[in-house]
Amino acid sequence: MKKSKRYQTELISVVIILVTAALLVFLSVCLYKQPSLTVRFDAIIKWLANLESAVIGLDTKFEVLMCIFALYIAKCRLPLPLTFLCVIPGAVFSTPTALIINAAGISIYYLVKYFEGSWMGAGLITVILNARRARFLKEWILFKGSGNPYILLVSRFVPSIPPAMISILYGSMHYDIIKFWALSVLGFSPMMYIYTRIGAEIFNPFSKQFIILLIIIVSVTGITSLIFNIFFGIKSRQMTQTLLLYTQQKQKYRIVL
Repeated sequence: MKKSKRYQTELISVVIILVTAALLVFLSVCLYKQPSLTVRFDAIIKWLANLESAVIGLDTKFEVLMCIFALYIAKCRLPLPLTFLCVIPGAVFSTPTALIINAAGISIYYLVKYFEGSWMGAGLITVILNARRARFLKEWILFKGSGNPYILLVSRFVPSIPPAMISILYGSMHYDIIKFWALSVLGFSPMMYIYTRIGAEIFNPFSKQFIILLIIIVSVTGITSLIFNIFFGIKSRQMTQTLLLYTQQKQKYRIVL
């Protein structure tokens, strides 16, 4: 069983490395060939430039703003990616304004999930964390029952960790809501800035800025996912070994009695 779990961890790590490396190589080639890509897709770039001018000249930005907040509210029940939600304001509004809008929308989403956990508990998430392989995660998050601020901060930065799960867990622990909100927004702010900037550059997807932003996202996602997978594999094996020793000792004393 120990070898099987180690093989599984190594296999997932290899897949993460290969996918991340392939995407980085592809984006690096695009960055190197950026001038030729700009010439080759000149028609698309012109069309996007006209679309950008039309978006900038919108007289109904208030309606767009309401739609954005409606999408953030819908995110509380629908599997809409936060990346997509953060990109939209960046494409319509100036970067400072888009950052404020995204910070407000993210706050709404986090707080709704926090209150959901506070009122209804963690439910299925607790069952998952009570599994033998994931029990150490529960100990980290609970942090003597008060909630771990460092895990909360780091989890918002790691794209592969579901934000709803973390919000519901901290809500179920009745973690201080002001600290929860501040740490959540602070932890997500680097990725929120990158996603917002992608929205600002989305009308020119062959620009150096756009490609570099994609390289940053792929790198962060790949590296953090790899670290989490390796660490999870090590800790889960240690947990399994500890439980096995405990079971063996328990059986031995049972025989003696």
